[in-house]
Amino acid sequence: MTVGEIAALVGGEVAGDPEVRIRGVNGIKEAQPGDLVFVRAARYMPYLKTTRASAVLLAEAAKDCAIPMIIVDHPDLAFAQVLQRWEQVQLIHPTGIHPTAVIAPEARLGAEVAVDAHVRIAEDAVIADRVVLYAGCYVGRRARIGADTVVYPNVVLREDTEIGARCIIHGGAVIGGDGFGFTPLGGQWMKIPQVGRVVIEDDVEIGSNTTIDRATFGETRVRRGTKIDNLVQIGHNTVIGEHCALAGMAGVSGSVNIGDGVRIGASAGIAGHLDIGAGATVGARAGVHKSVGAGKVVTGHPAIEHELFLRVSAAQKQLPELIRRMRSLERQVQALEEKLHERQTEDDC
Repeated sequence: MTVGEIAALVGGEVAGDPEVRIRGVNGIKEAQPGDLVFVRAARYMPYLKTTRASAVLLAEAAKDCAIPMIIVDHPDLAFAQVLQRWEQVQLIHPTGIHPTAVIAPEARLGAEVAVDAHVRIAEDAVIADRVVLYAGCYVGRRARIGADTVVYPNVVLREDTEIGARCIIHGGAVIGGDGFGFTPLGGQWMKIPQVGRVVIEDDVEIGSNTTIDRATFGETRVRRGTKIDNLVQIGHNTVIGEHCALAGMAGVSGSVNIGDGVRIGASAGIAGHLDIGAGATVGARAGVHKSVGAGKVVTGHPAIEHELFLRVSAAQKQLPELIRRMRSLERQVQALEEKLHERQTEDDC
């Protein structure tokens, strides 16, 4: 694309030559001739003097910039639009039905479905139009996949799992595996059958090797627009609201109710049967042991409100000095007590 065509795509204005052709995208320090870069903050502006890029997206025109500029209100969002267009050009999905795929006669496939090598589609599964199933995927009995969803290699969708439209499920994810349900009996663990299902609504993205457990009964549900990173564990009967974001290695126990727009940081853990209110934020590596109100920000282990956590963290840095002063005061008190004791002894004599 030319600089002018990119400006039209993102709704920006060009300062410089609009006919310069762009062949790729890159970071401002790593860019090569033909690359497009973007500047999101003032601290990156000095790199414009040294970058080898051919054009830049930025919010305000820069003085003495030698390359064409595309002026937009939000350069990072504009860059994301360009990346989406770039992905459309670069990404080539499988097409057709591979001869090694095993599809049950009772399964129903929509128009233009792509089924790659060694895919297994079980009885009564329903695959909607333009779904792409990469190599090695398993689609269980009565599972459903909505239109335009892409399922990358070696994903497991167990029986009765429902996936919405336009979802993206990355390699190795397991959706609908048994929830962790056991009860002690005679010194052993007796398995509680997990007979529920998982429902993933429209426009959800699920990262590589993430696991979402089927409900003991009823359903585990992820509502529309939510984005889940790699290596996330979601327990049985949990409900995650719309447009949430869960970062890598977060763990959500069973029967948790998460409201809309919640953000959960990397490696955070949430105990079972809690409520996380809409718009709340759980910081990275936080350990949540009690419910969190709507809009609250919690961090730490155990998780507490973020402002309190910052004060506690600041106080911890002062502990060595406070301990030194306390020991000094203890010695002073001890010395005063010894003098007082000596005086009382003399008075008694």
